[in-house]
Amino acid sequence: MKIKRDFVTNSSSTSYVIINTSDKKLTLADFALENIHLLGEFVRMFDWYAKDKRYTKIGLLESAVRYGTEFEPGEDKVCVFGDEDGTVVGTVYDYILRNGGKSENFRWRYNESLR
Repeated sequence: MKIKRDFVTNSSSTSYVIINTSDKKLTLADFALENIHLLGEFVRMFDWYAKDKRYTKIGLLESAVRYGTEFEPGEDKVCVFGDEDGTVVGTVYDYILRNGGKSENFRWRYNESLR
């Protein structure tokens, strides 16, 4: 997750609200695993990423673990993702979460684009 500390470049990020709808403490890695199909959708939409060996299930999960984001039961949290941070999670979720959605333990919605 990024925190704005000074001026913003021409790169953009997108802010989402991710809600843990379960009664358990979960992480962004749990979100990634539960919604692994989003990686496939992303690679189909942006097929040039299919050649990049980082854009795999393992690459996405490792990237999600490094983010270190945790969600308490019932917690909604603003998460910012951007392709400029160079992570698999940042790039994939910057684009693929925009239409909102839900899964067994999570719901998410677009919050705002940041420039």
